[in-house]
Amino acid sequence: MRSLSIQRTAAMVMAVCLVGSSLAQPAFAEMISTKKAIQLEDRRDQIDQINGVLAQQNVQNMLVKMGVDPVHASQRVAALTNEELQSLQDNLDQMPVGATGVVEVVGIVAIVLIVLELLNVTNFFTEF
Repeated sequence: MRSLSIQRTAAMVMAVCLVGSSLAQPAFAEMISTKKAIQLEDRRDQIDQINGVLAQQNVQNMLVKMGVDPVHASQRVAALTNEELQSLQDNLDQMPVGATGVVEVVGIVAIVLIVLELLNVTNFFTEF
């Protein structure tokens, strides 16, 4: 008797599972334009280039000296708006290729610190 009720219950559960799994689930997707796809790719390229500069040992040393965690700085770069990324990218493009000097490193660090300060992530400038 008990075995029969267990079998019936199992059969009911299996029937509900089979019917429930066959229901179509809606998929939400939309077409993106070529312009939007190019903008997304450009954004990824800008973030990769800026993170490449931030990954340099001398830049990381400067960030640590100024009290900024390099990992946190990379996360903040990913959170920047497109306009902020473009501004930062424009300043990186003015540096000589392969020759990051002290002035350039200080400039990059200053820009990152200003952006972090504007986003209220750090209180670096209020300490002075």
